Amino acid sequence: MERQENRSRVDRSRLLPEYRTLLEEQDALGGPAMETLTPQQARAASETRLALHWGAKDVVSGIEDLEIPSGDVRLKARLYRVAGTARTILFFHGGWMVGTIETHDGPVRSLAKAAHANVLSVEYRKAPEAPFPAACEDSEAALLWLQGNGGALALDAGKVILAGDSAGASLCASLAIRARDLAIPLAGQVLIYPATDLSGVTGSRQKFASGFSLQQSTMIWFAEHYLSGGMLPSDPRVSPLLASDLSRLAPTLLITADHDPLRDEGRAYAQRLIAAGNDVCYEEWQGTIHGFFIMDRAGKTARKLIGRIGEWAKSLWDRHDDGERSGG
Repeated sequence: MERQENRSRVDRSRLLPEYRTLLEEQDALGGPAMETLTPQQARAASETRLALHWGAKDVVSGIEDLEIPSGDVRLKARLYRVAGTARTILFFHGGWMVGTIETHDGPVRSLAKAAHANVLSVEYRKAPEAPFPAACEDSEAALLWLQGNGGALALDAGKVILAGDSAGASLCASLAIRARDLAIPLAGQVLIYPATDLSGVTGSRQKFASGFSLQQSTMIWFAEHYLSGGMLPSDPRVSPLLASDLSRLAPTLLITADHDPLRDEGRAYAQRLIAAGNDVCYEEWQGTIHGFFIMDRAGKTARKLIGRIGEWAKSLWDRHDDGERSGG
């Protein structure tokens, strides 16, 4: 009862109508909060719920299901091919505990089409069975695998763009720092409403704690399971906002939703990247909520976002190509 009453008190007047309607429909359906379920129950429920956010799926030139080694495990991956290009995006879905290559199949297809690029979508190991740093290790293993095998797959591994939403964006942010340290070239990174600081409570986490898709109580539950191996939330691989050195990173497109608990830490990360001298395009999408990247059924905004990401990626690759032709 308290959860429903809290929802009735939130101010959704500035949301786009598509998300206000979506949240009202979810309120009417009710159901248990994710944090009241076991991780396994939450994962099973999310498999259906997340996939249902997307409508008609775009057709790509080809799809290949692959396996990528990470230590003594093999990760599921899916390569979405677009004919006539070797440009490649390495994508990590959100979730930490939930989410798969299947839940993000629709938006990733659209991303491949919008960017006119191949997309390698990787399913990292999940907490609590595999707590941090497993997901970080898996993301690094995927990048190294792509570096070593991209040529055989007709993929340009020398100008990869990292991309991810939510927890996947957090993995990308940490991976971009790691790539810099390993001298692995990246063309760019796309961070869609990233979690960048699990160590504190921001104003947006308080303002949008309930009633706006992602609940602060759910974020706390995610973090507890993700860090159940005993690691601290202040570890910069967990909270890239706390990294001491954010210089010399790949060009970045960072997206936040203005009605998202993670909004302020996304803003703060963009500000730190800019202050460190990086090439950063920061955009806060008005009237949106956490998760809108995958919410095609709600309205047109998800595809607008993916179209914007595609434009940015193509422009970035074109600049790289122009520089190479001019000898820069």
